[in-house]
Amino acid sequence: MTEYRLDNKFNDAFKQASLGVSIGENNQLAEFAKILRSGAQMVELDLASLYGFTGQGTPAARITKKEREAIGNLARTTDSDLSVHAPWSINFSGINPKTGERNAEYMDLMKKEIAAAINFTDDVSKPMGRRNMPIIFHAASDNFGSPDPNMRFSVYDKEQDKAFTVGPYKIPNVTEREFLDRYTEIKKAYDKLEDEKERKKFIIQGEGGITLSPKATFAFLKDQEAMGYSQELASLDISQHNIELQKKQIADSLVDYSIRGTQKELNLIKMKELLDKEEQGIQNRRFLKEKQLANIDKRFTRFEEEAPVLAAEGIKDAAIMSAKTSTKPMILVENTMTPDMSLSDPTDVRETIDKARELFVEAAMNDKTLRLSRSGAEDLSRKLIGVNLDVGHLNIFKSYVNPDTGKPYSDKDIVKMAEKLGDYVKRYHLNDNMGDIDAHLPLGEGTAPIKEIYETLKNAGVDAPAIMEVFGGVGGITAGMGPSFQYMSAPLFDKTPYASLTAYAGNPYSSIVGDYSSYLNLGLRNDLFQYGGFSGIAPTFGAGYMDNKGGGDFSGAPMV
Repeated sequence: MTEYRLDNKFNDAFKQASLGVSIGENNQLAEFAKILRSGAQMVELDLASLYGFTGQGTPAARITKKEREAIGNLARTTDSDLSVHAPWSINFSGINPKTGERNAEYMDLMKKEIAAAINFTDDVSKPMGRRNMPIIFHAASDNFGSPDPNMRFSVYDKEQDKAFTVGPYKIPNVTEREFLDRYTEIKKAYDKLEDEKERKKFIIQGEGGITLSPKATFAFLKDQEAMGYSQELASLDISQHNIELQKKQIADSLVDYSIRGTQKELNLIKMKELLDKEEQGIQNRRFLKEKQLANIDKRFTRFEEEAPVLAAEGIKDAAIMSAKTSTKPMILVENTMTPDMSLSDPTDVRETIDKARELFVEAAMNDKTLRLSRSGAEDLSRKLIGVNLDVGHLNIFKSYVNPDTGKPYSDKDIVKMAEKLGDYVKRYHLNDNMGDIDAHLPLGEGTAPIKEIYETLKNAGVDAPAIMEVFGGVGGITAGMGPSFQYMSAPLFDKTPYASLTAYAGNPYSSIVGDYSSYLNLGLRNDLFQYGGFSGIAPTFGAGYMDNKGGGDFSGAPMV
Protein backbone atom coordinates (compact mmCIF):
# COMPACT_ATOMS: atom_id res chain seq x y z
CA MET A 1 0.00 0.00 0.00
CA THR A 2 1.47 3.34 -1.03
CA GLU A 3 1.99 5.76 1.82
CA TYR A 4 0.92 9.23 0.77
CA ARG A 5 3.33 11.77 2.20
CA LEU A 6 3.83 15.40 1.27
CA ASP A 7 7.55 14.82 0.62
CA ASN A 8 6.92 12.17 -2.02
CA LYS A 9 6.65 13.97 -5.35
CA PHE A 10 5.45 10.81 -7.11
CA ASN A 11 2.28 10.65 -5.03
CA ASP A 12 -1.12 10.91 -6.66
CA ALA A 13 -1.47 14.54 -7.72
CA PHE A 14 -5.19 14.67 -7.05
CA LYS A 15 -4.85 13.45 -3.47
CA GLN A 16 -1.80 15.45 -2.56
CA ALA A 17 -3.14 18.69 -3.99
CA SER A 18 -6.62 17.99 -2.57
CA LEU A 19 -8.12 18.78 -5.96
CA GLY A 20 -11.09 17.43 -7.85
CA VAL A 21 -12.49 18.01 -11.33
CA SER A 22 -15.74 19.41 -12.71
CA ILE A 23 -16.91 17.26 -15.61
CA GLY A 24 -18.39 18.29 -18.94
CA GLU A 25 -21.98 18.87 -19.86
CA ASN A 26 -22.48 15.66 -21.85
CA ASN A 27 -23.68 12.28 -20.60
CA GLN A 28 -22.91 12.45 -16.88
CA LEU A 29 -22.23 8.74 -16.37
CA ALA A 30 -19.86 8.54 -19.34
CA GLU A 31 -18.08 11.77 -18.37
CA PHE A 32 -17.73 10.59 -14.78
CA ALA A 33 -16.18 7.27 -15.89
CA LYS A 34 -13.81 9.14 -18.20
CA ILE A 35 -12.59 11.45 -15.45
CA LEU A 36 -12.08 8.54 -13.06
CA ARG A 37 -9.54 7.08 -15.52
CA SER A 38 -7.42 10.20 -14.97
CA GLY A 39 -7.04 9.33 -11.30
CA ALA A 40 -9.53 11.83 -9.90
CA GLN A 41 -11.42 10.79 -6.79
CA MET A 42 -13.30 14.04 -6.26
CA VAL A 43 -15.68 14.96 -9.07
CA GLU A 44 -18.43 17.55 -9.59
CA LEU A 45 -21.40 16.45 -11.68
CA ASP A 46 -22.77 19.07 -14.06
CA LEU A 47 -26.41 20.10 -14.25
CA ALA A 48 -25.44 23.70 -14.94
CA SER A 49 -24.98 23.88 -18.67
CA LEU A 50 -28.58 24.31 -19.78
CA TYR A 51 -29.52 27.90 -19.01
CA GLY A 52 -33.23 28.55 -18.67
CA PHE A 53 -36.26 26.41 -19.33
CA THR A 54 -36.85 24.46 -22.54
CA GLY A 55 -40.18 22.83 -21.81
CA GLN A 56 -38.49 19.44 -21.62
CA GLY A 57 -38.12 19.50 -17.87
CA THR A 58 -35.10 20.53 -15.82
CA PRO A 59 -31.60 19.20 -16.60
CA ALA A 60 -31.77 17.07 -13.45
CA ALA A 61 -35.19 15.67 -14.31
CA ARG A 62 -33.96 14.45 -17.71
CA ILE A 63 -31.33 12.18 -16.10
CA THR A 64 -33.14 8.93 -15.38
CA LYS A 65 -33.37 7.11 -12.07
CA LYS A 66 -31.25 4.24 -13.41
CA GLU A 67 -28.49 6.61 -14.51
CA ARG A 68 -28.51 8.31 -11.13
CA GLU A 69 -28.18 4.96 -9.37
CA ALA A 70 -25.39 3.93 -11.76
CA ILE A 71 -23.48 7.14 -10.97
CA GLY A 72 -23.92 6.54 -7.24
CA ASN A 73 -22.82 2.90 -7.50
CA LEU A 74 -19.75 3.84 -9.55
CA ALA A 75 -18.84 6.50 -6.97
CA ARG A 76 -19.24 3.99 -4.13
CA THR A 77 -17.16 1.36 -5.93
CA THR A 78 -14.33 3.82 -6.65
CA ASP A 79 -14.61 5.59 -3.28
CA SER A 80 -15.19 8.92 -5.06
CA ASP A 81 -16.29 12.16 -3.43
CA LEU A 82 -19.07 13.76 -5.49
CA SER A 83 -20.69 17.17 -5.60
CA VAL A 84 -23.35 18.56 -7.95
CA HIS A 85 -23.53 21.88 -9.78
CA ALA A 86 -27.16 23.03 -10.03
CA PRO A 87 -28.41 24.88 -13.15
CA TRP A 88 -27.19 28.43 -13.70
CA SER A 89 -30.77 29.55 -14.27
CA ILE A 90 -31.71 29.20 -10.61
CA ASN A 91 -32.17 32.57 -8.97
CA PHE A 92 -32.82 32.35 -5.25
CA SER A 93 -34.17 35.90 -5.14
CA GLY A 94 -37.00 34.93 -7.50
CA ILE A 95 -36.27 37.88 -9.77
CA ASN A 96 -36.69 37.24 -13.48
CA PRO A 97 -33.43 38.49 -15.06
CA LYS A 98 -35.24 39.42 -18.28
CA THR A 99 -37.81 41.70 -16.67
CA GLY A 100 -36.46 42.45 -13.21
CA GLU A 101 -39.83 41.45 -11.79
CA ARG A 102 -40.42 39.12 -8.86
CA ASN A 103 -43.67 37.30 -9.51
CA ALA A 104 -45.34 34.07 -8.42
CA GLU A 105 -45.02 32.30 -11.78
CA TYR A 106 -41.26 32.78 -12.03
CA MET A 107 -40.71 31.92 -8.36
CA ASP A 108 -42.65 28.68 -8.87
CA LEU A 109 -40.31 27.76 -11.76
CA MET A 110 -37.33 28.39 -9.49
CA LYS A 111 -38.74 26.12 -6.78
CA LYS A 112 -39.27 23.31 -9.29
CA GLU A 113 -35.70 23.65 -10.57
CA ILE A 114 -34.30 23.67 -7.03
CA ALA A 115 -36.37 20.62 -6.06
CA ALA A 116 -35.18 18.73 -9.16
CA ALA A 117 -31.52 19.40 -8.31
CA ILE A 118 -32.03 18.32 -4.69
CA ASN A 119 -33.88 15.14 -5.70
CA PHE A 120 -31.15 14.30 -8.24
CA THR A 121 -28.47 14.66 -5.55
CA ASP A 122 -30.49 12.63 -3.07
CA ASP A 123 -30.89 9.82 -5.62
CA VAL A 124 -27.14 9.74 -6.39
CA SER A 125 -26.27 9.86 -2.68
CA LYS A 126 -28.40 6.88 -1.64
CA PRO A 127 -26.38 4.11 -3.41
CA MET A 128 -23.21 5.68 -1.98
CA GLY A 129 -24.55 5.69 1.57
CA ARG A 130 -23.57 9.36 1.54
CA ARG A 131 -25.09 12.26 3.51
CA ASN A 132 -24.69 15.99 2.97
CA MET A 133 -23.43 15.85 -0.63
CA PRO A 134 -22.81 19.46 -1.73
CA ILE A 135 -25.06 21.10 -4.35
CA ILE A 136 -23.52 24.25 -5.79
CA PHE A 137 -25.99 27.04 -6.63
CA HIS A 138 -25.06 30.38 -8.14
CA ALA A 139 -26.29 32.98 -5.68
CA ALA A 140 -28.21 34.77 -8.45
CA SER A 141 -28.69 34.65 -12.19
CA ASP A 142 -29.85 38.25 -12.61
CA ASN A 143 -27.92 41.23 -13.98
CA PHE A 144 -28.48 43.68 -11.15
CA GLY A 145 -25.02 43.97 -9.62
CA SER A 146 -23.37 47.36 -9.00
CA PRO A 147 -19.62 46.88 -9.58
CA ASP A 148 -18.95 50.56 -10.35
CA PRO A 149 -21.50 53.03 -8.90
CA ASN A 150 -19.92 55.82 -10.98
CA MET A 151 -21.11 54.06 -14.16
CA ARG A 152 -24.46 52.68 -13.03
CA PHE A 153 -26.08 50.88 -10.14
CA SER A 154 -29.21 48.92 -9.45
CA VAL A 155 -32.35 50.04 -7.66
CA TYR A 156 -35.11 48.00 -6.07
CA ASP A 157 -38.69 49.28 -6.08
CA LYS A 158 -40.46 47.59 -3.17
CA GLU A 159 -43.86 48.84 -4.23
CA GLN A 160 -43.55 47.26 -7.70
CA ASP A 161 -41.37 44.35 -6.44
CA LYS A 162 -38.96 45.06 -9.28
CA ALA A 163 -35.25 45.69 -9.85
CA PHE A 164 -33.82 48.04 -12.49
CA THR A 165 -30.63 49.95 -13.21
CA VAL A 166 -29.94 53.68 -13.29
CA GLY A 167 -27.09 55.42 -15.05
CA PRO A 168 -26.06 58.93 -16.17
CA TYR A 169 -28.98 61.11 -17.27
CA LYS A 170 -28.81 64.28 -19.36
CA ILE A 171 -31.12 67.26 -18.73
CA PRO A 172 -30.94 70.15 -21.24
CA ASN A 173 -31.38 73.89 -20.72
CA VAL A 174 -30.75 74.04 -16.97
CA THR A 175 -27.84 74.97 -14.72
CA GLU A 176 -26.60 72.99 -11.73
CA ARG A 177 -27.76 75.68 -9.27
CA GLU A 178 -31.24 75.92 -10.83
CA PHE A 179 -31.58 72.16 -10.69
CA LEU A 180 -30.50 71.87 -7.04
CA ASP A 181 -32.90 74.63 -6.02
CA ARG A 182 -35.78 72.82 -7.72
CA TYR A 183 -35.37 69.27 -6.37
CA THR A 184 -35.14 68.57 -2.65
CA GLU A 185 -33.99 64.92 -2.79
CA ILE A 186 -31.06 65.78 -5.07
CA LYS A 187 -30.21 68.77 -2.86
CA LYS A 188 -30.14 66.51 0.22
CA ALA A 189 -27.89 63.98 -1.52
CA TYR A 190 -25.65 66.78 -2.82
CA ASP A 191 -25.29 68.39 0.60
CA LYS A 192 -24.14 65.08 2.12
CA LEU A 193 -21.09 65.09 -0.17
CA GLU A 194 -18.20 66.72 1.69
CA ASP A 195 -15.52 66.28 -0.99
CA GLU A 196 -15.64 68.95 -3.71
CA LYS A 197 -14.40 66.41 -6.29
CA GLU A 198 -17.35 64.16 -5.47
CA ARG A 199 -19.73 67.11 -5.88
CA LYS A 200 -18.35 67.81 -9.34
CA LYS A 201 -18.89 64.16 -10.29
CA PHE A 202 -22.41 64.21 -8.82
CA ILE A 203 -23.73 66.76 -11.34
CA ILE A 204 -21.62 67.67 -14.37
CA GLN A 205 -22.29 71.08 -15.90
CA GLY A 206 -21.96 71.10 -19.67
CA GLU A 207 -22.91 73.28 -22.57
CA GLY A 208 -26.65 73.53 -22.87
CA GLY A 209 -27.46 71.52 -19.76
CA ILE A 210 -26.26 69.10 -17.08
CA THR A 211 -25.49 65.38 -16.77
CA LEU A 212 -26.55 63.59 -13.60
CA SER A 213 -24.34 60.83 -12.20
CA PRO A 214 -26.06 57.53 -11.30
CA LYS A 215 -26.31 58.71 -7.67
CA ALA A 216 -27.90 61.97 -8.76
CA THR A 217 -30.20 60.10 -11.16
CA PHE A 218 -31.35 57.92 -8.25
CA ALA A 219 -32.15 61.03 -6.19
CA PHE A 220 -33.88 62.57 -9.23
CA LEU A 221 -36.02 59.43 -9.57
CA LYS A 222 -37.18 59.83 -5.97
CA ASP A 223 -37.84 63.52 -6.56
CA GLN A 224 -39.98 62.71 -9.60
CA GLU A 225 -41.99 60.16 -7.62
CA ALA A 226 -42.35 62.59 -4.71
CA MET A 227 -43.61 65.27 -7.08
CA GLY A 228 -46.12 62.79 -8.48
CA TYR A 229 -47.41 62.05 -4.99
CA SER A 230 -47.59 65.79 -4.24
CA GLN A 231 -49.59 66.40 -7.41
CA GLU A 232 -51.99 63.60 -6.49
CA LEU A 233 -52.40 65.12 -3.02
CA ALA A 234 -53.10 68.51 -4.56
CA SER A 235 -55.72 66.91 -6.83
CA LEU A 236 -57.28 65.22 -3.80
CA ASP A 237 -57.38 68.58 -2.02
CA ILE A 238 -59.37 70.04 -4.92
CA SER A 239 -61.76 67.07 -4.90
CA GLN A 240 -62.16 67.36 -1.14
CA HIS A 241 -62.94 71.08 -1.46
CA ASN A 242 -65.56 70.43 -4.15
CA ILE A 243 -67.27 67.79 -2.02
CA GLU A 244 -67.36 70.12 0.96
CA LEU A 245 -69.05 72.79 -1.22
CA GLN A 246 -71.65 70.30 -2.45
CA LYS A 247 -72.38 69.07 1.08
CA LYS A 248 -72.83 72.66 2.24
CA GLN A 249 -75.28 73.34 -0.57
CA ILE A 250 -77.28 70.23 0.42
CA ALA A 251 -77.30 71.26 4.08
CA ASP A 252 -78.48 74.77 3.15
CA SER A 253 -81.23 73.34 0.97
CA LEU A 254 -82.47 71.09 3.76
CA VAL A 255 -82.67 74.07 6.15
CA ASP A 256 -83.91 76.78 3.85
CA TYR A 257 -86.77 74.93 2.18
CA SER A 258 -89.82 73.27 3.60
CA ILE A 259 -89.26 69.97 1.85
CA ARG A 260 -89.48 67.52 4.72
CA GLY A 261 -90.99 64.20 3.78
CA THR A 262 -90.85 65.00 0.08
CA GLN A 263 -88.99 63.04 -2.58
CA LYS A 264 -86.65 65.98 -3.02
CA GLU A 265 -85.58 65.74 0.64
CA LEU A 266 -84.94 62.01 0.26
CA ASN A 267 -82.89 62.60 -2.87
CA LEU A 268 -80.75 65.25 -1.11
CA ILE A 269 -80.16 62.96 1.86
CA LYS A 270 -79.11 60.12 -0.47
CA MET A 271 -76.80 62.48 -2.36
CA LYS A 272 -75.19 63.54 0.92
CA GLU A 273 -74.59 59.87 1.83
CA LEU A 274 -72.87 59.31 -1.51
CA LEU A 275 -70.73 62.41 -0.96
CA ASP A 276 -69.81 61.14 2.52
CA LYS A 277 -68.58 57.86 1.01
CA GLU A 278 -66.65 59.69 -1.69
CA GLU A 279 -65.09 61.93 0.94
CA GLN A 280 -64.04 58.88 2.97
CA GLY A 281 -62.44 57.42 -0.15
CA ILE A 282 -60.51 60.64 -0.72
CA GLN A 283 -59.31 60.63 2.88
CA ASN A 284 -58.16 56.99 2.51
CA ARG A 285 -56.26 57.84 -0.69
CA ARG A 286 -54.78 60.89 1.00
CA PHE A 287 -53.56 58.76 3.91
CA LEU A 288 -51.94 56.31 1.45
CA LYS A 289 -50.26 59.03 -0.64
CA GLU A 290 -48.97 60.83 2.45
CA LYS A 291 -47.54 57.54 3.70
CA GLN A 292 -45.94 56.83 0.30
CA LEU A 293 -44.47 60.32 0.23
CA ALA A 294 -43.03 59.92 3.74
CA ASN A 295 -41.58 56.48 2.88
CA ILE A 296 -40.10 57.35 -0.50
CA ASP A 297 -36.59 56.46 0.74
CA LYS A 298 -37.84 53.06 1.90
CA ARG A 299 -39.62 52.34 -1.37
CA PHE A 300 -36.53 52.89 -3.53
CA THR A 301 -33.32 51.35 -2.20
CA ARG A 302 -30.02 50.17 -3.62
CA PHE A 303 -30.62 46.61 -4.83
CA GLU A 304 -27.42 45.41 -3.15
CA GLU A 305 -29.15 46.14 0.18
CA GLU A 306 -32.17 44.01 -0.74
CA ALA A 307 -30.52 41.13 -2.63
CA PRO A 308 -29.26 39.27 0.49
CA VAL A 309 -32.72 39.40 2.08
CA LEU A 310 -34.55 38.28 -1.07
CA ALA A 311 -32.07 35.47 -1.85
CA ALA A 312 -32.05 34.26 1.76
CA GLU A 313 -35.74 33.35 1.46
CA GLY A 314 -35.02 31.09 -1.51
CA ILE A 315 -31.99 29.50 0.15
CA LYS A 316 -34.03 28.82 3.27
CA ASP A 317 -36.71 27.10 1.18
CA ALA A 318 -34.04 24.97 -0.55
CA ALA A 319 -32.50 23.99 2.78
CA ILE A 320 -35.91 22.97 4.17
CA MET A 321 -36.46 20.80 1.05
CA SER A 322 -33.04 19.23 1.62
CA ALA A 323 -33.65 18.64 5.33
CA LYS A 324 -36.70 16.54 4.45
CA THR A 325 -34.75 14.14 2.20
CA SER A 326 -33.01 11.04 3.53
CA THR A 327 -29.48 12.24 2.60
CA LYS A 328 -29.83 15.98 3.35
CA PRO A 329 -27.60 17.52 0.62
CA MET A 330 -25.73 20.73 1.48
CA ILE A 331 -26.96 23.95 -0.16
CA LEU A 332 -23.79 25.84 -1.10
CA VAL A 333 -24.11 29.35 -2.48
CA GLU A 334 -21.49 30.39 -5.05
CA ASN A 335 -20.45 34.00 -5.60
CA THR A 336 -21.80 34.85 -9.05
CA MET A 337 -19.96 34.82 -12.37
CA THR A 338 -19.49 38.55 -12.83
CA PRO A 339 -19.77 41.71 -10.71
CA ASP A 340 -22.61 42.74 -13.04
CA MET A 341 -24.72 40.18 -11.17
CA SER A 342 -25.98 40.70 -7.64
CA LEU A 343 -24.39 38.71 -4.80
CA SER A 344 -20.98 38.65 -6.47
CA ASP A 345 -19.32 40.52 -3.60
CA PRO A 346 -18.36 38.23 -0.67
CA THR A 347 -19.72 40.78 1.81
CA ASP A 348 -23.19 40.35 0.29
CA VAL A 349 -22.80 36.56 0.10
CA ARG A 350 -21.87 36.41 3.79
CA GLU A 351 -24.89 38.53 4.74
CA THR A 352 -27.09 36.26 2.62
CA ILE A 353 -25.86 33.10 4.35
CA ASP A 354 -26.36 34.61 7.81
CA LYS A 355 -29.92 35.63 6.94
CA ALA A 356 -30.71 32.27 5.30
CA ARG A 357 -29.50 30.34 8.35
CA GLU A 358 -31.57 32.58 10.61
CA LEU A 359 -34.70 32.03 8.49
CA PHE A 360 -34.02 28.29 8.31
CA VAL A 361 -33.89 27.97 12.09
CA GLU A 362 -37.31 29.57 12.55
CA ALA A 363 -38.85 27.59 9.68
CA ALA A 364 -37.37 24.26 10.83
CA MET A 365 -38.60 24.76 14.39
CA ASN A 366 -42.14 25.44 13.13
CA ASP A 367 -42.16 22.61 10.57
CA LYS A 368 -44.26 19.71 11.86
CA THR A 369 -42.29 17.21 9.77
CA LEU A 370 -38.83 18.19 11.04
CA ARG A 371 -39.72 18.90 14.69
CA LEU A 372 -36.35 20.39 15.56
CA SER A 373 -35.32 22.21 18.74
CA ARG A 374 -33.63 25.60 18.36
CA SER A 375 -30.18 24.15 19.02
CA GLY A 376 -30.84 21.27 16.60
CA ALA A 377 -32.07 23.68 13.91
CA GLU A 378 -29.05 25.95 14.41
CA ASP A 379 -26.64 23.02 14.08
CA LEU A 380 -28.39 21.82 10.93
CA SER A 381 -28.42 25.32 9.43
CA ARG A 382 -24.63 25.54 9.73
CA LYS A 383 -24.23 22.07 8.26
CA LEU A 384 -26.62 22.51 5.34
CA ILE A 385 -26.08 26.15 4.30
CA GLY A 386 -22.62 27.38 3.28
CA VAL A 387 -20.48 28.88 0.53
CA ASN A 388 -18.74 27.59 -2.56
CA LEU A 389 -16.01 30.16 -3.26
CA ASP A 390 -15.29 30.58 -6.99
CA VAL A 391 -11.88 32.26 -7.27
CA GLY A 392 -12.20 32.93 -10.99
CA HIS A 393 -15.44 34.84 -10.45
CA LEU A 394 -13.76 37.06 -7.87
CA ASN A 395 -10.90 37.83 -10.26
CA ILE A 396 -13.29 39.54 -12.70
CA PHE A 397 -13.57 42.42 -10.22
CA LYS A 398 -10.23 43.52 -11.71
CA SER A 399 -12.20 44.97 -14.62
CA TYR A 400 -13.77 47.47 -12.22
CA VAL A 401 -12.69 50.27 -9.92
CA ASN A 402 -12.54 49.62 -6.20
CA PRO A 403 -14.63 52.46 -4.69
CA ASP A 404 -12.50 52.35 -1.53
CA THR A 405 -9.25 53.12 -3.38
CA GLY A 406 -10.41 54.72 -6.62
CA LYS A 407 -8.17 52.25 -8.50
CA PRO A 408 -8.83 48.94 -10.26
CA TYR A 409 -9.10 45.95 -7.94
CA SER A 410 -5.69 44.38 -7.24
CA ASP A 411 -4.64 40.86 -6.20
CA LYS A 412 -4.49 42.12 -2.63
CA ASP A 413 -8.06 43.42 -2.87
CA ILE A 414 -9.26 40.08 -4.29
CA VAL A 415 -7.61 38.13 -1.46
CA LYS A 416 -9.19 40.43 1.15
CA MET A 417 -12.61 39.89 -0.44
CA ALA A 418 -12.14 36.12 -0.22
CA GLU A 419 -11.11 36.36 3.44
CA LYS A 420 -14.51 37.85 4.28
CA LEU A 421 -16.11 34.45 3.68
CA GLY A 422 -13.72 32.64 6.04
CA ASP A 423 -15.21 29.53 7.61
CA TYR A 424 -18.41 29.87 5.57
CA VAL A 425 -16.45 28.19 2.74
CA LYS A 426 -17.22 24.47 2.40
CA ARG A 427 -16.01 24.06 -1.22
CA TYR A 428 -13.85 25.89 -3.77
CA HIS A 429 -14.05 26.29 -7.51
CA LEU A 430 -10.55 26.94 -8.84
CA ASN A 431 -10.18 28.32 -12.35
CA ASP A 432 -8.27 31.14 -13.98
CA ASN A 433 -8.96 34.08 -16.27
CA MET A 434 -7.50 37.42 -17.34
CA GLY A 435 -9.73 39.48 -15.08
CA ASP A 436 -12.24 40.27 -17.80
CA ILE A 437 -14.48 37.25 -18.46
CA ASP A 438 -15.14 33.88 -16.82
CA ALA A 439 -12.77 32.00 -19.16
CA HIS A 440 -12.15 28.89 -17.00
CA LEU A 441 -8.49 28.65 -17.99
CA PRO A 442 -6.14 26.11 -16.37
CA LEU A 443 -4.69 27.37 -13.09
CA GLY A 444 -1.73 29.66 -13.61
CA GLU A 445 -2.61 30.67 -17.15
CA GLY A 446 -4.47 33.82 -16.09
CA THR A 447 -4.12 36.52 -13.44
CA ALA A 448 -6.23 35.15 -10.56
CA PRO A 449 -4.41 34.99 -7.18
CA ILE A 450 -5.50 31.38 -6.70
CA LYS A 451 -2.63 30.20 -4.52
CA GLU A 452 -2.75 33.32 -2.38
CA ILE A 453 -6.48 32.87 -1.65
CA TYR A 454 -6.19 29.12 -1.13
CA GLU A 455 -3.21 29.41 1.22
CA THR A 456 -4.55 32.47 3.09
CA LEU A 457 -7.83 30.75 3.92
CA LYS A 458 -6.07 27.48 4.74
CA ASN A 459 -3.83 29.33 7.21
CA ALA A 460 -7.02 30.81 8.70
CA GLY A 461 -8.30 27.29 9.38
CA VAL A 462 -10.47 26.79 6.27
CA ASP A 463 -10.00 23.18 5.16
CA ALA A 464 -12.36 22.77 2.19
CA PRO A 465 -12.10 20.52 -0.88
CA ALA A 466 -11.37 22.25 -4.19
CA ILE A 467 -12.78 21.48 -7.62
CA MET A 468 -10.83 22.47 -10.75
CA GLU A 469 -13.12 24.06 -13.35
CA VAL A 470 -10.61 24.20 -16.19
CA PHE A 471 -12.78 23.98 -19.30
CA GLY A 472 -10.89 26.61 -21.34
CA GLY A 473 -7.45 26.05 -22.82
CA VAL A 474 -5.83 23.69 -25.31
CA GLY A 475 -7.46 20.27 -25.10
CA GLY A 476 -10.33 21.22 -22.82
CA ILE A 477 -11.08 19.86 -19.36
CA THR A 478 -8.70 16.96 -18.91
CA ALA A 479 -5.75 18.57 -20.65
CA GLY A 480 -5.99 21.48 -18.22
CA MET A 481 -5.25 19.20 -15.28
CA GLY A 482 -1.49 19.03 -15.82
CA PRO A 483 -0.80 22.79 -15.85
CA SER A 484 -3.19 23.20 -12.92
CA PHE A 485 -1.42 20.59 -10.80
CA GLN A 486 1.90 22.17 -11.65
CA TYR A 487 0.64 25.62 -10.65
CA MET A 488 -0.61 24.28 -7.32
CA SER A 489 2.80 22.67 -6.71
CA ALA A 490 1.37 19.16 -6.55
CA PRO A 491 4.17 16.81 -5.42
CA LEU A 492 4.04 14.88 -8.70
CA PHE A 493 5.34 17.94 -10.53
CA ASP A 494 7.55 19.45 -7.83
CA LYS A 495 7.87 23.24 -8.31
CA THR A 496 9.64 23.24 -11.68
CA PRO A 497 7.61 24.96 -14.39
CA TYR A 498 7.37 23.58 -17.89
CA ALA A 499 10.34 24.90 -19.82
CA SER A 500 9.30 23.63 -23.21
CA LEU A 501 6.67 21.76 -25.18
CA THR A 502 8.82 18.65 -24.76
CA ALA A 503 8.54 18.91 -20.98
CA TYR A 504 4.78 19.36 -21.27
CA ALA A 505 4.48 16.38 -23.61
CA GLY A 506 6.35 14.20 -21.14
CA ASN A 507 3.80 14.85 -18.40
CA PRO A 508 1.57 11.76 -18.02
CA TYR A 509 -1.46 14.03 -17.43
CA SER A 510 -0.82 16.05 -20.59
CA SER A 511 -3.08 16.06 -23.62
CA ILE A 512 -0.40 14.49 -25.83
CA VAL A 513 0.81 11.54 -23.78
CA GLY A 514 -2.70 11.10 -22.43
CA ASP A 515 -3.91 9.82 -25.77
CA TYR A 516 -1.39 7.01 -25.92
CA SER A 517 -0.63 6.16 -22.30
CA SER A 518 -2.47 4.37 -19.52
CA TYR A 519 -4.39 7.62 -18.92
CA LEU A 520 -6.94 6.99 -21.65
CA ASN A 521 -9.19 9.55 -23.36
CA LEU A 522 -7.44 12.60 -21.94
CA GLY A 523 -6.12 14.22 -25.05
CA LEU A 524 -6.42 16.25 -28.15
CA ARG A 525 -7.91 13.42 -30.16
CA ASN A 526 -11.15 13.54 -28.15
CA ASP A 527 -11.23 16.98 -26.62
CA LEU A 528 -9.71 19.63 -28.87
CA PHE A 529 -12.38 20.07 -31.52
CA GLN A 530 -15.46 19.83 -29.30
CA TYR A 531 -14.83 23.06 -27.44
CA GLY A 532 -14.23 25.69 -30.15
CA GLY A 533 -11.32 28.12 -29.66
CA PHE A 534 -10.11 31.41 -28.25
CA SER A 535 -11.22 34.60 -29.98
CA GLY A 536 -8.56 35.65 -32.41
CA ILE A 537 -6.98 32.17 -32.44
CA ALA A 538 -7.90 29.38 -34.83
CA PRO A 539 -9.98 26.58 -33.22
CA THR A 540 -7.23 24.16 -34.21
CA PHE A 541 -4.96 25.69 -31.59
CA GLY A 542 -7.32 26.59 -28.82
CA ALA A 543 -10.41 25.79 -26.84
CA GLY A 544 -13.10 27.56 -24.91
CA TYR A 545 -16.27 27.03 -22.91
CA MET A 546 -18.15 30.15 -21.86
CA ASP A 547 -19.98 32.49 -24.21
CA ASN A 548 -17.86 35.29 -25.58
CA LYS A 549 -18.90 38.54 -23.91
CA GLY A 550 -15.92 40.61 -25.00
CA GLY A 551 -12.38 40.96 -23.81
CA GLY A 552 -8.96 40.68 -25.40
CA ASP A 553 -7.98 38.22 -28.10
CA PHE A 554 -5.96 36.18 -25.62
CA SER A 555 -8.37 36.44 -22.70
CA GLY A 556 -9.86 33.02 -23.07
CA ALA A 557 -13.00 34.27 -24.78
CA PRO A 558 -14.18 31.46 -27.08
CA MET A 559 -15.09 31.96 -30.67
CA VAL A 560 -18.79 32.00 -31.44
